[in-house]
Amino acid sequence: MKKSLIVLLLLAITSMLSALEITSSITAGNLVFDKNSTSTVSAFSGTNFAYGGNIYGEDRISDSIVLKAGLFYDPVLRYTVNTLFEYQHSFFKLGVGPFTGIFNTAGTTMKSGLSTSVRVEIPGIIFASLTADSSIGTRFVKTGDYIQEKNVLTIGYYIPNALCSVSMETKSFVTKQGSALEIDDSFTEYAFKVDIFQKNIAFKTLLSFAYQSLSRTYLDTSSGTSTSNTINSLVFGTDFSVPVSNSITLLLNLDSNIYSFGYEDSAPLTMPDSGIGLYLFRATTGITIKLN
Repeated sequence: MKKSLIVLLLLAITSMLSALEITSSITAGNLVFDKNSTSTVSAFSGTNFAYGGNIYGEDRISDSIVLKAGLFYDPVLRYTVNTLFEYQHSFFKLGVGPFTGIFNTAGTTMKSGLSTSVRVEIPGIIFASLTADSSIGTRFVKTGDYIQEKNVLTIGYYIPNALCSVSMETKSFVTKQGSALEIDDSFTEYAFKVDIFQKNIAFKTLLSFAYQSLSRTYLDTSSGTSTSNTINSLVFGTDFSVPVSNSITLLLNLDSNIYSFGYEDSAPLTMPDSGIGLYLFRATTGITIKLN
């Protein structure tokens, strides 16, 4: 039933957009904690894999207004449906729309929220942008209630044939899993990115170097105590955009850890030293189709 509803939602989103441009991608990686765990672990195996994906569209509905909408699944945020109406000007962009968590727990089928974005820039010189997505409502009343939040702050500048930027991204999914248990999955990234391009060449490359922190916290609400697992990683990322025709572009991304270390509360977390868990990564492949 859940999968059927998701498929119907995807079809509805696709038809609504009249689809000038649609992008879809899938993600897999082992730099994750087990989302079914209810207590901390003293060792990280690197053999648990998590998967994500999305499908979203973008359509210019007037000279200055763009509609963006899609369904997203992220290992931290879980399922979300985003719709953003963005007003675009030469020097700034403003966006607002509903942000909805959907099918994430049996107790809460839908969780409403708000998505906002702002970007200011001096074209060809410098820009700054902020996006904020957050659930609306009181904290928790019953088992299955949850809160989702995502924030991205970016400042960038242009140099010949490249766009350089520094960014901070945070994601959080907090859920009530029992009468006295709340679990908080969170992710923080500080990144420096270089988007390389050349005139008259459609192929694009983005290189990134980031510090990432992934944590899972277990809060006992009856005693007010908490325990947590944390993994901190230095990550090198490569992102390729490869046009194969005027209407189809392939998307490839690989984030590989350079060095990772973790904790169980304040005690060091045992990291894998051999086998498949030694290489921690996130990989994404996707496609963009222009239908106009």
